[in-house]
Amino acid sequence: MSKFNAENFYDKIANKYSWFFSSRNRIMEMSLKELQPILEKFNVKSILDCSCGDGLQAIPLAKQGYFVDGGDISANMIEKAIEYAKNENVKVNFKQSDFRKLENNFTQKYDCVLSCGNSIAHMMTDSDIIKAVSSIYNRLDENGIAIIEMRNYDYLTSTQTRFLPMRINDIQDGFRYSILYVFDYLPEIIRFNLVYLIENIESGEKFMEQEAVDLNPIKKDDFLAHLKNVGFANIDVEDNDTNIRYIARKIS
Repeated sequence: MSKFNAENFYDKIANKYSWFFSSRNRIMEMSLKELQPILEKFNVKSILDCSCGDGLQAIPLAKQGYFVDGGDISANMIEKAIEYAKNENVKVNFKQSDFRKLENNFTQKYDCVLSCGNSIAHMMTDSDIIKAVSSIYNRLDENGIAIIEMRNYDYLTSTQTRFLPMRINDIQDGFRYSILYVFDYLPEIIRFNLVYLIENIESGEKFMEQEAVDLNPIKKDDFLAHLKNVGFANIDVEDNDTNIRYIARKIS
């Protein structure tokens, strides 16, 4: 296994993940505002967030009244999610899990399986992509939907954008920091580098930290083919220069 794998990466960044957002509550509200019309359209009541991270989508969805389970490959992210849910007095069943093998941790069927962010791109081979989308498909009830998001790699690879400032001169936890995304375009993969420029406000010490993870730049047509091959139908695609969202239905 490459040292630049998803489990290692998210375990390492879990304690700083809140630094990515000027307001966690605002991000949760925005995410809920985007997802809820889709969930209402398909009469969704139960949700498995299969790449839940620290609960950024799962917790507000549970607060809204949905039955929500959450899984993530990172034990440290799951630990954070449990902590946030407890603080919010919200019930979500969080478990460390691999979304290529969801049945090992989640045995029921759901109206919706959700994967926000860019998690599918951590599947580095076609075989692993197929395992993931098959596992998602098998956790859905009849007429259930999968909502899967990822970066728009058709656009990203065509422009070869290298640098993306994420946060500039923010303050949290006693530190002033900036966060920079750096994309290295290697043969067949993209290496995503996360660079922190940090100042300890009390001591004045300045330092830099870096984490990296490999990404599979999955093209839209290829991913649509994978979804259809495992049985999904009526697939809607919403995209812009940054992200793509797939809404795929399991038809009885």
